[in-house]
Amino acid sequence: MNKYFTPINLNFAFLGCLLFSSCDSDKPPFPLGFGEERVYSNHVEIDVGFENEGAVLAGTLFLPNTPGPHPVMVHHFGSDRWKRLAYSDAIQANLDEGLALFFYDKRGVGDSQGDCCAWKDPDYFYLLAGDMASAVRLLRTHHKVDSNRIGLYGFSQGGWIVPIAAADTTLHIAWTVIGSGPTVSLGEEILYSELSGDDECKNSSMSDSAIYAVMDKNGPSGFNPRVSLERMKNPGIWVYGGLDRSIPVSRSIEILNDIKSSQLHDFTIILRPTWNHCWVVNGAPCDCEGIRGDQYFIFQWIKDHAGLQ
Repeated sequence: MNKYFTPINLNFAFLGCLLFSSCDSDKPPFPLGFGEERVYSNHVEIDVGFENEGAVLAGTLFLPNTPGPHPVMVHHFGSDRWKRLAYSDAIQANLDEGLALFFYDKRGVGDSQGDCCAWKDPDYFYLLAGDMASAVRLLRTHHKVDSNRIGLYGFSQGGWIVPIAAADTTLHIAWTVIGSGPTVSLGEEILYSELSGDDECKNSSMSDSAIYAVMDKNGPSGFNPRVSLERMKNPGIWVYGGLDRSIPVSRSIEILNDIKSSQLHDFTIILRPTWNHCWVVNGAPCDCEGIRGDQYFIFQWIKDHAGLQ
């Protein structure tokens, strides 16, 4: 089993709360700044509170049990109500390699204030990217974090959020990792999911070519990540599954290749033909509980770009 990623056995599909629903926006604020270090035999944990657009968000920083400073990867998952991950063997495996990890409760979820999850509102993506950017700015001030080696990880909807944050040159993001992240517009992704059968967790009879013809007729609409993708300066890796019917994979790769060639970006694009949206091998639509493919190649890429030995 790949110990670096597979234990994060979460449903990454585009689900979300009802449009514009309020999710615990009146909860008391989490303490701002860095909490006391909790030192264990093999790692260190620190609670972190940070603020953006009137909401205090809560996270946990996992650090190797060595002086540092350490490179750190900040995580954002899909459109559902994601809480920060608890300590696990997968987290420890990364810490053992010298990579710190930061997870936080999504806006309006867990101990984080704000409203979740208006994922059909284009402005919502910029708000979530602002949350991620605020986390980066605070983490950069901690003496055990290497401010020059902060990376971003985004899965599914996180593939829209990460490029917005990474395009902010004041953050100095060192690398990005995006899994099953669409590069089409919001309207195109919604249309694709409807026509592919993903909304009902089954494959429709329409081929991708037929779906793309309908998408082309309708054109892009709503939030479009292309501007942020073009502005990214850091190296990034995109990983897709060939059985993914939640997002238009081949169209997303086509867009990335176009930007890569025209903007001369350092983008690595990987397609695993037998993976679905959740990277489950030979998984049906919406299957996020099966056995995931070996993802160690992603960690090897991270090690190279985070300067880990």
